[in-house]
Amino acid sequence: MKTIMIGAMSALALLCGAAPASAAPVQDGDYYTFTLVNGTPWTILTFQTGEPNGTYSQDWMPQRVLEAGDDVAMRFYDSEDACEYYVKIVFEDGDAWQQKLDFCELEYVVVNQDGTIEGIE
Repeated sequence: MKTIMIGAMSALALLCGAAPASAAPVQDGDYYTFTLVNGTPWTILTFQTGEPNGTYSQDWMPQRVLEAGDDVAMRFYDSEDACEYYVKIVFEDGDAWQQKLDFCELEYVVVNQDGTIEGIE
């Protein structure tokens, strides 16, 4: 099973859905932009952000999937200017990986075949 839970829960601000982002990921005020990279041989069906109580947002990619090796520019709004959020990736076989990331310090969210989800500047 590919399920992995890493880190402790952090405070999470109100999130809005993802919107298309420019090619150059940056943190601009209350907006965080990044590129989600699927570095696995599996298809990603959903990308979600998590709240402290363990609930997750709606799927940020409801109209698409992210095939192996593909990437997509993403953007979200945070009214609280928080930086750390949990992310949850669900694959086509139903397995899910979760990781806490600092969105103030990253440009890429890379899902690796070894079960890690990392933020890269």
